[in-house]
Amino acid sequence: MGEASDAARSVVAQFRRDGFVAPESAERAEFDVWDRMTAGRVLLLAVQILLKLREEDGRNDLGRPVPGLEEEEARLMVRTLLGDATAAPETSRRDLITLDRLLELLASVITEESLSDEEVDALLEAAEEGYRAVGPWDESDDRRPLGGELVDLGGLLVPTEPGLKIELMASRRDGSLVGVTLIRGRTAIQLQAFRALGDTSWATVREDLARTMRGRGGSAEERVGPAGPELQAVVRIQGPPGKDRQTVRVLGHDGPGWILRGFVTGVGAEPDSTEEWPYDTFQGTVVRLPSAPSATDPLIRLRWPESGI
Repeated sequence: MGEASDAARSVVAQFRRDGFVAPESAERAEFDVWDRMTAGRVLLLAVQILLKLREEDGRNDLGRPVPGLEEEEARLMVRTLLGDATAAPETSRRDLITLDRLLELLASVITEESLSDEEVDALLEAAEEGYRAVGPWDESDDRRPLGGELVDLGGLLVPTEPGLKIELMASRRDGSLVGVTLIRGRTAIQLQAFRALGDTSWATVREDLARTMRGRGGSAEERVGPAGPELQAVVRIQGPPGKDRQTVRVLGHDGPGWILRGFVTGVGAEPDSTEEWPYDTFQGTVVRLPSAPSATDPLIRLRWPESGI
């Protein structure tokens, strides 16, 4: 087993033995750490895998009650774990997904399904492998897939394909390249990377973005997509009445020392869109931190590719 899944196994064993999360297990799980692989991340995906398998078998019951939760709250939490975007905002507002509740669900399903220790180990290994297979990636991460063609833009290496249009975005202040927009058909995604300074994270950036969008007369709703928590929003833009709003979808990811943000526009940003290309592009992007970063400017600068665009 990998280090994270091995730690997750110890946490599960302690919880099933004692019926509560011991302090050392909480510390080992690192449930609030999301910029690297942790036992907490493995446990979260393991629960999602089991719930999805039960759903595919037509079993939507929860097993035994989740301590501390009303039935409606437990169902709301499970819907979110299964990827229901409409349930995610309320689940987040009530802080329903906690380590002890995840372990209670996991232990309940393990008991109901009569899973052996070997089967639990295999589940945790699969969960860890599932997280390792998904980007965005740090350039130094030796787990990232090596297949697929990437365009080297300095601070970002982005996936490309025939017919893809790539536009670099320059700063109005000094002309440096601060972002890239990739366009495929009627969908576009603009990518920008930032160094994570202080306690900045995708969660704090997402909260600030939503507040700004609403303050400027738009709307922003948090949901859970294939790349994790995101914003489904409508923003005000310059234009005549009736054409002064734009639908966007904002993706984000915490890396080791950086944050990658993606603004999706066009058909792929519509609330009912199931287009996978923006997510594949976002999750296939590689971030390269600068060797001599600015002390005050968090933006990770780009450059023109040596082979041109």
